[in-house]
Amino acid sequence: MLAALISCAISVSAQVERNQVYSIYLGEVRYSNPTENMSSTNALGQIMRAAATGKATVQAPEFQEMVKTAVVRGLSNSYRYRLSERQAQFGDESETGNFVADVNITNLAASSETSSVKDKNGRTHISIKYKGDVDVSITLTDVVSGDVFATPAFSTSGTSSSINASQEEAFRSGMGALVNRISTWLNRTLPLQANIIEGNAVKKDKQKTVYIDLGNREGAYAGIHFGVYTVKMVAGREARQQIGKLKIESVQGEDISLCKVQSGGKDIKKAIEAGEQLLVISQ
Repeated sequence: MLAALISCAISVSAQVERNQVYSIYLGEVRYSNPTENMSSTNALGQIMRAAATGKATVQAPEFQEMVKTAVVRGLSNSYRYRLSERQAQFGDESETGNFVADVNITNLAASSETSSVKDKNGRTHISIKYKGDVDVSITLTDVVSGDVFATPAFSTSGTSSSINASQEEAFRSGMGALVNRISTWLNRTLPLQANIIEGNAVKKDKQKTVYIDLGNREGAYAGIHFGVYTVKMVAGREARQQIGKLKIESVQGEDISLCKVQSGGKDIKKAIEAGEQLLVISQ
């Protein structure tokens, strides 16, 4: 629902320039966790439980900068949003479609688990497994209106159990997933759009490859996945029905790419032969 609100908010601008790129400005980045001011009694209880079970979990605010770096990468990694180093000009109509992102790190839980095993010679070996859990919420505020449009939340975790295991390595192993989840959310909120302009290879009754009118000018690259939709007008409204999926195999110019049909080859072939409009939307 919130994603739909964002799409509606920028629809006027999107009609002016297809796949227009918008700016995200990084606002406040803060760490807030309800246990960071834990009482001495609770802290002692946590230590006692750790001694009894071999497990311990504590907040690790020292890894805030690592999480901030991952968030910045995620915000910079989307198709149609770019993290801007400029300062947001609130209320300026030229900022339509742009957002400020305030980041709240709500959890940085570092846990460890100690175990021991005996080998066939009776020697005891101690091993420690570390885990890092991260929870982040991002508040996106419209630069022009000042309204909050979405507050997506993201969670990730990583582990470290190698010879050189450490809390830092555990947190670091989960950062790639955090980057991907943030950029994926942004890409679904504001996807790339294009059209199938011509069929290419056909095998029996199925379309195998097609060309779309999207190239490097609008940020296309090999590997982007798309849904394929037929488009019809019903009572003055645009109705879409998904009939297949594509993936860009190669970008062949500023406004053209060759795509492999991943599903729906039969329906896509029929629609091309019938001269139907086929819209593709990144997934």
